[in-house]
Amino acid sequence: MQEETYGIYDGNGNLLRIATGDEQTGQVTLGEYKAPLRVSAGSSLSKTTLNSFKLTSHPTLDHVTKHSSSTTVGAFVVNAPGVVSSRDQSQVNYHILIDSRSFADTPYVFVLSPECENILHENIFPKERYNILPQREICRLCLGIGFPEAFINCQSEKEKLGFLLHHIADVLNNPNLRDSAR
Repeated sequence: MQEETYGIYDGNGNLLRIATGDEQTGQVTLGEYKAPLRVSAGSSLSKTTLNSFKLTSHPTLDHVTKHSSSTTVGAFVVNAPGVVSSRDQSQVNYHILIDSRSFADTPYVFVLSPECENILHENIFPKERYNILPQREICRLCLGIGFPEAFINCQSEKEKLGFLLHHIADVLNNPNLRDSAR
């Protein structure tokens, strides 16, 4: 993945400016929020591919209307079981948001629930605001350093989606302490 560039947003999710210098790495003014920008030449996931997975293997898959058209899916949600953490193997159901606005590149994966304050999983980053859902603080899932290359090397959109969903389940069920996000 490329180094991220951040935007500064107001509480309603409106872009105020591109983050500069200290804002890129530090805190911002009260009432303003820093969130990564996504600049990419890729394309969204096709609705046909998403629907085929929904019918055959992932019935909880659903597109996010705000980020989708009649033929493409810019974001979607899915439920995925996982464990609480490496120290607590109790099962928990994670409600996942996937930013597929640039599905040709590595998508970002976020946790909508449980609430960020209740997450102990080592591979889920602390809460932040992101441009996919700027009005709410959410946690991003760490997919690991080898994931982007493996994802990009998938040959078809169906292969990419299958690999992504399998990898999310694998990360949530097998916390990797060597790649900790917390």
